[in-house]
Amino acid sequence: MYYRLNEPYAFRGYKGLPYAIRAEQGRKLFDKPLFFGKESFLALLYCNGTEPVEPEALDGESRATFQELLSQGILTASEAPMEPLKSYQRYRVYPSRYLDKVHWSITGRCNFRCRHCLVSAPDGRHPEPTLDACLDVIRQLESCGVHRVDVTGGEPLVRRDCEAIFRALSEHRIFIGTIFTNASLLTGEVLDLLEKYGHHPAFQLSFDGLGCHDWLRGVPGAEQQADAAFHLLKERGFAATAAMCLHQKNRDSLRDTANYLADAGAYSLRVNAPQELGVWKQYAREYALTRQERWEVYRDYIPRYFEDGMPLDVQLDGYFSCKRGSTDYKVPFVHRVPENADWSRLPYCEGMQHTAYISPEGRLLPCMGFADSPVDQASPSVFQQPLGELSQKSYYADLVATKISDLLAKDAECAQCPHLHSCCGGCMQESMTEDGDYLVHDQEICWFYKNVGEAAVRAVADAAIARIKPQN
Repeated sequence: MYYRLNEPYAFRGYKGLPYAIRAEQGRKLFDKPLFFGKESFLALLYCNGTEPVEPEALDGESRATFQELLSQGILTASEAPMEPLKSYQRYRVYPSRYLDKVHWSITGRCNFRCRHCLVSAPDGRHPEPTLDACLDVIRQLESCGVHRVDVTGGEPLVRRDCEAIFRALSEHRIFIGTIFTNASLLTGEVLDLLEKYGHHPAFQLSFDGLGCHDWLRGVPGAEQQADAAFHLLKERGFAATAAMCLHQKNRDSLRDTANYLADAGAYSLRVNAPQELGVWKQYAREYALTRQERWEVYRDYIPRYFEDGMPLDVQLDGYFSCKRGSTDYKVPFVHRVPENADWSRLPYCEGMQHTAYISPEGRLLPCMGFADSPVDQASPSVFQQPLGELSQKSYYADLVATKISDLLAKDAECAQCPHLHSCCGGCMQESMTEDGDYLVHDQEICWFYKNVGEAAVRAVADAAIARIKPQN
């Protein structure tokens, strides 16, 4: 029999994680690669359409792999030779750790004056890299096997050369997953450019409450611009999500905002409190909610969410998340780690294992939350050293390699906590101190377990669900 890898899949290897089949421009936005053991992968390399393969002669694991990939439509079988693989599908080894996606700030400039800006964009302290620098980043991404970028800023659409960046990404077979924007510059012409080069990203728009948005964004008319953008995206068939920063001035607007966003075409809403970084330090004392106040806002909204028919996906910090139209909710702060867990094998942050953030200065960070921190200043730049090298051996690589055992060795309170197997130390970035120490427990999740807990969230949600379900 002859076997062939179907398009858009390709054979790929990565330093430290070398055996993978992945979609070059995935069939879905969040397609993941498939990883295999060495023997299975070596057998799969013969699936080029021109060489016969007898799965019956392979070991049991390899035979099972063949059957699984055939059932998923990733492999095709034929009794006669088939068309050989396309050039991009043939085995290629990338000189980097595996990166599923990169979150990239293509500029530090912004046309808004947000009161909570993480990177202090209104002060213009962050540069806008040149087009040549951006094109070099794109070449580095392609050379490391990165096929998805999420584009942000500052405000990414302030760049006058966005078309050149869209075109270069397309030419290097890199698709844009999400564009993060304040919506003020989002027009039909921008969408035309994206479609011209084969991009159809989702857009995450900032929207900080009906009647409240302009205050946080520091620009009159920002809410009207966001409203127009949501309706434009809905009309053009682009996915839209929303992010809301919760504070004293908009705390009573959550329900109306969620319902408005659902009507405007947004499929999800993520609600968080601004981090006390950047510009928000000037406003936090007067406008920040306490942790107790935030929980009260979420506690009051959860029943309203179910009463309103679960109008969109929602995530309320780590307290509550639920899918549109579903009553199957989660409490993201809660993990399920076995009592006999080997903490030396579990990463402190699971989310940054296969992702990275590139700042306007080219600094490679685990996530954008580390921007403007001591970790930022100590991190390497892809403008001085290749991304492939930095992904394997650098300050960034050390951060990514941090295990929960590293935290427990330094933080005695965390090591002895009865909630450890549920919280796992929390978020590395959230726990980081002003001097850059990230091996301390996350005070946010710690407060949740000591003052709220999973049972309290479930009591509120389950009672609300019981009220909306038809009685037998």
